[in-house]
Amino acid sequence: MKRLIVSLHDVAPVHMHRLRRAESMFRRLGVEQVQYLFVPEFHGRYRASEYPDFLMWCRRERSFQISWWLHGYYHQDRQPDATPETLSLIQTLKRRFMTAGEGEFLPIDAATQRQRLKNALEEFSHCFHGVKPKGFVPPAWLFKPEVLLPLLKEFDLAFTEDHHRIHDIHRGTSLSAPVVTWATRTLMRKYGSLVVCPLRARLFQNSPVVRVALHPMDFEHSLTMRNIEYVLKMLIADRQYALPEKLDWASLA
Repeated sequence: MKRLIVSLHDVAPVHMHRLRRAESMFRRLGVEQVQYLFVPEFHGRYRASEYPDFLMWCRRERSFQISWWLHGYYHQDRQPDATPETLSLIQTLKRRFMTAGEGEFLPIDAATQRQRLKNALEEFSHCFHGVKPKGFVPPAWLFKPEVLLPLLKEFDLAFTEDHHRIHDIHRGTSLSAPVVTWATRTLMRKYGSLVVCPLRARLFQNSPVVRVALHPMDFEHSLTMRNIEYVLKMLIADRQYALPEKLDWASLA
């Protein structure tokens, strides 16, 4: 059976009302399993442990299973503690066009990344007592594998993702998992996504694993929400919901 992984990015206090809309859709569609990508201190202004209502919401029971993952620390690539590194032309273009200044783990050096991961795990432990995140997804899926992957192994974070694949850090392997995701930052991206995302979903229909990545701002736009529901219904018609840590890696890798 083919698998569908649904993830909700940018889980942070600033997005509470949008996250509630996302959960309402999950319940309505009967989504069974969702990755929640938790940002410890969104843009340096919303430290999760300082928002009790948000923490109560995070910890409550749902009708669907949640897998908690870390998603950067600030989810922003310009912070005072950053030690920048020289980027290649391709990396510079990715940083410029694939995200609005949120590719946090691409332009910083290994020492800064190590400290951010340490801080992220500490903040996560304050918010979820006795719980360990299943993995770490760098914001915008932008990172240098030769730097980040060894650090994830050092911190015993078992999984990560990029734009095309899911990586099992301990096994040292990865599997193809194309992603469908919407963009709402500009009118062109917003309306373009309404065409491109269903086309990508059809293109990937024969892929053993497909990811659908949702962002809180998607739930500010009724057309985008309807498009998401259409794509999810299309993909789940011949798939089962899954989480990366529960895939049969031996048969898929």
